[in-house]
Amino acid sequence: MRDRGVERGPEQGAAQAAGQWYAVHTKPRQEELALEQLRRQGYEGYLPRLRERRRIRRRWQEVVAPLFPRYLFVRLREGVDDFGPIRSTIGVSDLVRFGGRPRPVPEGLVEELRAREDPAAGMHVLERRWRPGERLRVVEGPLAGLEAVFQAETAEERVIVLLRLLGRDTRVAVPRDALEPL
Repeated sequence: MRDRGVERGPEQGAAQAAGQWYAVHTKPRQEELALEQLRRQGYEGYLPRLRERRRIRRRWQEVVAPLFPRYLFVRLREGVDDFGPIRSTIGVSDLVRFGGRPRPVPEGLVEELRAREDPAAGMHVLERRWRPGERLRVVEGPLAGLEAVFQAETAEERVIVLLRLLGRDTRVAVPRDALEPL
């Protein structure tokens, strides 16, 4: 299908032949299942994932979660691929629509997301970094419950914070995992 009055260069024509990326809205916590089912049907899909440390039941754990919860991307060629089976795919709610019609995501978005992934991990990696002066709370250990001010990072998962102890500011090294933002 050709847009009226729009000239297309050779790159756009090749990209159009390969298809465009569309956002798929999934059922809650079924992104992986939906991606697997779409791939089984022959669709090319992409689920950007994020690895981060989260506090779960008072312990820090590495978790892998979707970068955009309840969304993934599928590459489709308008006029060639059948969009119909997507909405009845296990784990899928529907294609994201505007004005009742599926619309492609902005060109280059998926490629940019892929380029920002950590190549070793195959996903986005989020490491919590604090800025000097940022206010934090100590959540575990003998100093739990105290407010702190971030000063600097040290080696081996520890940070230097400033605590108000005995009426004066004291620099203390604490494990990174023992802190959370206020």
